[in-house]
Amino acid sequence: MLRLQQPIYVEKPVASIKLRISATDVPLSAAVLITDIQLQAGEQPTGVVPNPAETGTTPTREQYRNGVINPGLKIVALSNAGKATPLTMHVRGQGPVRIGSYRFGTLNGPALADGERHTASHGYGLVPIVTERQDLNLDTDITSRAHLRLGWTERE
Repeated sequence: MLRLQQPIYVEKPVASIKLRISATDVPLSAAVLITDIQLQAGEQPTGVVPNPAETGTTPTREQYRNGVINPGLKIVALSNAGKATPLTMHVRGQGPVRIGSYRFGTLNGPALADGERHTASHGYGLVPIVTERQDLNLDTDITSRAHLRLGWTERE
């Protein structure tokens, strides 16, 4: 497997993307097979994350974590989820807000980013995922205190 990475930086949400893939100087005895292409938002390449609907997992109980976040502090949300699952983040704050790799932009009140439904009221980026059997660790970039509620549905 070969992973080619090329960051693209934009100043506003992307409406569409066109890809043109070409291979040059390939020997006649070789073949190039393109089997999968993954475009991923955010700063960190995390690899393939399975879609819950495709892996045959079933939802179980809902989990919530609430708290006040302060500038310069990391968020740690305890979890012992059996399977990976996307987060929902409700944040209420003022000023620029980034939680994990998701950028809410400059807020003046509440905002929502829903990783399971792929919707957001503000911002852009990759909504964090609670990984299997791991606590959630998120860096923040905020200028003043904010309130955060994380939610997810455990899967088995």
